[in-house]
Amino acid sequence: MDWVFCGALSFLRCAEVTVCYDIACQWSKRLHERINKMSSNEAVFPGAIRFLQHHVDKTITYVVPKFHLYAHKMFCQLRYALGLLFGVGITDGEGAERVWSGANPAASSLREMGAGGMSDTMDDMCSSWNWRKVCGIANLLCERMARALDDGARQTAIFTQFTEAIETDDPQRLADERAAIRTWDQDPEKKAGAPCPYFVEKTHLTVAEIKLQAELDQGSSRSAASLEVEEQAVLTTFLARGLEIEGDRARFYKKHKPSGGTVEQSTARTRALGMILQELLVFRRQQELYMPEVYSALTLDERDPDRQAALSVNLYLPSNFANQDETTVPAAVRSLEIQLRWAAMADELDNLRQQLRLKGCLNKFKLAQITGQHNNTRARETQDIVLDNVEKAAKAYRRHREAYLALMGKGAWEDTMKPLRDIDCHGLGDRLLEQIENMTEENIQQFLAGKRGADSSGETRYELPWIWYSESEEFGLQVTDELMVEWCKSRARAQHWVQEVRLLDEEMRRIVEFSENMARIWDTRCKPQGRMDFGEEHAYASDKGWEDGARAYASKQAWIRRSQASKWREQCQELRADAQRFIAVHTTEGLSIGPCQIMTGYDKSAFHTTGGEGPQQTSTSGNTQVDRGMSPSAQPTSDTDAEMEDRCSVREKATLGLRIYRS
Repeated sequence: MDWVFCGALSFLRCAEVTVCYDIACQWSKRLHERINKMSSNEAVFPGAIRFLQHHVDKTITYVVPKFHLYAHKMFCQLRYALGLLFGVGITDGEGAERVWSGANPAASSLREMGAGGMSDTMDDMCSSWNWRKVCGIANLLCERMARALDDGARQTAIFTQFTEAIETDDPQRLADERAAIRTWDQDPEKKAGAPCPYFVEKTHLTVAEIKLQAELDQGSSRSAASLEVEEQAVLTTFLARGLEIEGDRARFYKKHKPSGGTVEQSTARTRALGMILQELLVFRRQQELYMPEVYSALTLDERDPDRQAALSVNLYLPSNFANQDETTVPAAVRSLEIQLRWAAMADELDNLRQQLRLKGCLNKFKLAQITGQHNNTRARETQDIVLDNVEKAAKAYRRHREAYLALMGKGAWEDTMKPLRDIDCHGLGDRLLEQIENMTEENIQQFLAGKRGADSSGETRYELPWIWYSESEEFGLQVTDELMVEWCKSRARAQHWVQEVRLLDEEMRRIVEFSENMARIWDTRCKPQGRMDFGEEHAYASDKGWEDGARAYASKQAWIRRSQASKWREQCQELRADAQRFIAVHTTEGLSIGPCQIMTGYDKSAFHTTGGEGPQQTSTSGNTQVDRGMSPSAQPTSDTDAEMEDRCSVREKATLGLRIYRS
């Protein structure tokens, strides 16, 4: 991969480079050290020199394609997200994967060919693929522009209303959040642990963190305060052992048969039972110390069970006394189990999401690249392992939730840790990813609905399994950290849709200009300037017939290119006009400007960019430049404009706003 990357850089002359790769988070580590070791005799050495220069200048950025990103850990989803990178529009980075849709049908034929035939066939297929893309590029850009204008209008309208609502309540918080975004964007490294405006740090501890803290607290100084801390640490270790025994039992039933099997299977089953029994006996000895009243009520078989009973004997944790006398359970033990159960539920949910992300990526990879019975069988084995992990995480969550319910009873906590149904355990597909990205938009609309005193239907959330969103996002009407994260995400969406409109407008201009340039190049080829050397018998390459043929072919190609340019110009003309109107009434940050705001002058803070520059914002398209940072001095003379603004849609606002602006 290093060699291929340097080979590509050998032909690039770019001020900045963005590398999109499925595992960019791992591949980019120490990349400069590996490339620095390349020999000067390598064919790709010029590309290595360019990379090292980009690395020193910090002008190279690494990202992960959108679909593959959800299989990575949370830090990677923030650090390598295309959706948070300024200037990329709504690019998903999956373009390389789409080539397989054209190449896969020929796979059965290609595998039967020799090396030369396969190479020629692949060249022909790729050439055909590229030409079909050229012929259909205007249709593609028009479809994208129509979507960008519609979705961009909606997202910028939501973001504008959201910003105005927060600015009314807490303008300083908004300024601080903009500063945090600028700091994040300007940090080229974005190391783990750096403050990220798009993420709220979890406030609960994981089970592993609780157990680590318990180990650290044991054996501390012998003061009165530390004795209480050490006692709590010992109780935590005791309860954690009980939770581990529950998990070992669940894994035993999944891994081993109740009876029968081969000698090796029976040996493994007996060994596993012995380990569970050993842990259970240690747990009983600790229970005698920390829960003496409970231990005194146990029968002899419950205190010292045999190997088979180790799987079914009641542990008598505080959660096992839901319908019995709870006075025998120490309050400290009960409180610690509540804490551990909540942390365990959160851990299992995180594990479940990660396994479902992995399941979705494996399914997509298998469909795209795995062919043949042998390879499909191997891939199926990997998928079965992931499915087992999904089932294990789901059962563990249900077990911990049942215990937590026994401890706490019904309450508001059930809005966060809901019952887990099989239908909720869905792997990530394209549709589900789109629903997840739309979740924050719904949260914002609920917040704005609360500001306006309206009710939200909640229909959007109904289709999405609850494990993919957090009820902590139900922030009410308070400006909380979660709310500001939603504002940052809304800003990124609105900003990227505005960027997408700008990029598509420029691409529409360039495809026309490119075809016209190609037509001019073919015009120059109508008169051959040189002679081609075809060996000893090359007289025909310089006769009149050869020149006529070359002229006819060049004229045909020039006509094709001019026809394309003419067709594309007409096809894109209306959408480009809509795009210019859209650009004129939207800031780089993603805020929409109504017609009255254009006439009276808009708040300069609305024009802050990620770089922290002032209100002057310029849009360039072709040779036309529109300055959107300055407002005419005309003042409204009546309330007609305000009434009209309330009635018209966002698209109508853009049209009306540009008309007023130009007048």
